[in-house]
Amino acid sequence: MKISKLLATAVLMCLAACAVKDDKASKVALHANNDGAPTGEVSSKVLPGGQPGKVNIMGVLVVDDAEKGGKTLKSGISLNLLGGKALDGKVAEVTAKPQDSLGQNQLDSDVEIAAKESSYLNVGCSEDQIDKTYTNGLTAKELGDVKDATSVRMTAKVVFICGNVGLRTISLAIKADKLILDSVNLVNMVAAGAVDVAANSLVLKGQNRIGTMGADAAGEVVDAPVLNVNVIKDVTGDGTLMLTSQGGNVISAVEDAAKSKDTSAEKLQRIHDKNEEAQMKVSAQASAESNSDADADKE
Repeated sequence: MKISKLLATAVLMCLAACAVKDDKASKVALHANNDGAPTGEVSSKVLPGGQPGKVNIMGVLVVDDAEKGGKTLKSGISLNLLGGKALDGKVAEVTAKPQDSLGQNQLDSDVEIAAKESSYLNVGCSEDQIDKTYTNGLTAKELGDVKDATSVRMTAKVVFICGNVGLRTISLAIKADKLILDSVNLVNMVAAGAVDVAANSLVLKGQNRIGTMGADAAGEVVDAPVLNVNVIKDVTGDGTLMLTSQGGNVISAVEDAAKSKDTSAEKLQRIHDKNEEAQMKVSAQASAESNSDADADKE
């Protein structure tokens, strides 16, 4: 999905704020994008852009606000809620209050189960990004092909995630005793669903982003998927984490048809690749059998 220059600027500004490490940064950590973009009353003929999904942030990511009272986000953590665009370019005003996303400490039974595992999971990390002090005595766990999966679970005692993680899945769950994020950009874009992240300990390296994004549509745009993030015990590392949720954009019927056509083409290409791979395996097996028969005839 193409992001406008204004939205891109807002994201960069939020990343910059997220990088500030003193507690005073907490007062700018919660942000709903209701400024700097063309908004206003939408006529009955123009469908508004989508709303961000419900965001629930829990555990040690939420701290007491010493200046204003109440709760805010821990230094280095930020939340950015963004509205989608209408067909005329107007950005939807966000109706949710970021403060409502801050929850209380909450245990997670899936995290308790993950803590007892003897495995680690690597999602997109190179060998030098895997800290061996976290993997001693643990065996590597395979995630498998999740490109077309409607439900994805990333669970292990230790989960490493690095770089860009492109997903379009209805349900994504990341559950670990220790979750290590290294320059992650993980945004799930679907019409409905949820992203559920929970760990006892979170380690942050570099600038990280986890979020949800509503799907674009030619008709009425639904809210972005739900985002739940719960860190139960502690956060370490010198990195930052930006949590985002953005509503989908209203697009023209022509654009919608083009997107559907592209999606179909991608599916056809994947089917072609799988068929080609299967044919190569059959050919290789036939060749091996032929060679075996020839050797038997010589004997």
